[in-house]
Amino acid sequence: MFIITTGIIINILSIIVLLIGLFHKFEYPKHKAMFGYTVVGSMLIYILLLSIIAIYELFAKHNLYSLILFLCVIAPFVIGKLVNYNSLRKYTIIQIWCYLTSLIILLILL
Repeated sequence: MFIITTGIIINILSIIVLLIGLFHKFEYPKHKAMFGYTVVGSMLIYILLLSIIAIYELFAKHNLYSLILFLCVIAPFVIGKLVNYNSLRKYTIIQIWCYLTSLIILLILL
């Protein structure tokens, strides 16, 4: 229960971070670099925590919703392989939808 609640909080924070990057125009390279570190940190925590939740739900509780969580864990790697500078905005929106999907699944599991 605690880990799912933590996952929900991390998920919401990650969505907020991605939305800031989507709508904010960074003027200084230093600020853009700090924001990049924030995105990487939030994504790493998101991936690790969501992986732990998905593995626990699949093997301990035999919950098939965890397969959708695995797809949400794999999504940043697939998107990272496909994205280029011209399509960054489109793939950021797709990533936000993946985060929202995992948030809905976590709320169902709660």
